[in-house]
Amino acid sequence: MISKIKPVLVLSAICTLICALLIVTYNLTYKDTSGIITDELRAACITACGEADYLLITDRAAAGLDGEEFDSVKKIILDPASGTFLLEVVTDGYAADGIDAVIAFSQDGKVSAAAIVALGETPGLGTKINDKAFLDKFKGFSSEIAISKNPPAADNEIQAMTGATYSSRGFAEAVNAAIKAYAALNKDTDALLTESGTSETEAEQS
Repeated sequence: MISKIKPVLVLSAICTLICALLIVTYNLTYKDTSGIITDELRAACITACGEADYLLITDRAAAGLDGEEFDSVKKIILDPASGTFLLEVVTDGYAADGIDAVIAFSQDGKVSAAAIVALGETPGLGTKINDKAFLDKFKGFSSEIAISKNPPAADNEIQAMTGATYSSRGFAEAVNAAIKAYAALNKDTDALLTESGTSETEAEQS
């Protein structure tokens, strides 16, 4: 009887030890990036709008974006020199949370630029959306955008990238979420900067 139980106990002990080591490793290596502009995000902001002293608005309540309907908006970035707001949005493409994008707005509420922060989409297919010509098609929109497999038949339609329909729709969803959020955003930059203060970049934190 004991000989039958012993292997089970040994296996349980090994599993417990492995789990404990994984937890310790995670705690040692985990880096909280929720309150900083990561290198990847900063690079995407530069791609979209050029070099600037970007600041992170951390007080979502003051910004008016603390509701559940804005959960896909992960970070609010401001270029204080120009007054340009950029919103980092994460949405599903073909993969869950496969699209991480930053959307910039002109002061009249229209999309002025878009860039990819990170993609978890299928290489060679979904990753086709990281194409300047495709991203530029979203410029000038201030209302909901639809994706079509065929050439656009309406003013609010954009044709999907061939072989990347789900990813194209996911990116359109990211832009639509950003448009909705920008419409609700408190654009009083002085008040937002007072509430949020300045934020560190990833390089400054390390």
